[in-house]
This record gives sequence, structure tokens and C-alpha cells, in this order.
Amino acid sequence: MAEKRRSREQWRELVGGWPGSGLTQAQYCERYGISTGSLSRWRAVFGREHQAGGGRARSRAEAPVRLLPVAFSQALEPPRSDRVLTVVFGGGVRLEVPPGFDGATLARVVDVLAQRTAA
Repeated sequence: MAEKRRSREQWRELVGGWPGSGLTQAQYCERYGISTGSLSRWRAVFGREHQAGGGRARSRAEAPVRLLPVAFSQALEPPRSDRVLTVVFGGGVRLEVPPGFDGATLARVVDVLAQRTAA
């Protein structure tokens, strides 16, 4: 795949945009015309900078996770395999998760919804 030369800031934006995109790494790379190897390499570069305390100030997407209070509307019952899990975010946003969900996908969806409701 022939890639155009991108600036460090362009790579920072591409790397930062992938986690919340809802796409697999391959889909994201195809959409933006970049190789998965390049995306991985730049993720490692920015990850090392972050661990070393270098780089720029955190963007909103890189902000630490905030815990929110949870209120239960009824007594908790033991989980059943046929039950749907419902998560209610601020602003009335509801997320219903069926049995057998993919945990990694759920984590990405929760991150995106939490960012949108916090804005």
C-alpha cells in the first residue's frame, strides 16, 4: 500500500482516532489509506512517549477514566443467562447488552458513550 508522508501530528490524530472509531484496526487502516504496521509502530512511539512523560498534554480522548455514581432501581438478582444487561448513561442514553456479548466491543462502546455524555 503506497502511503503519503504524514507529519507527526497527523499520525497522532490517526492513532488517537482509532480506539473510538468502532472499526477493527484493519478496517480503520483501509479507510484512511495506511498500513496496519505503520499504525502499530506509531502507537508504540506515542505509547513510549506517554510512559516517559514526554509528548504534549493529554487530549480529551486520552483523559483518564472517570468513575460515575451508579444507582440501582431495584434489588439485584443473581444473573441469568437469558437476561439483557442494561447500562444507563447520563442524558438518558441506554445501552442494552444481550447474553454472549463481546467484552472488547462493549468496552469500546462504553468509552464512546461516556465521552459523548460527558461533553
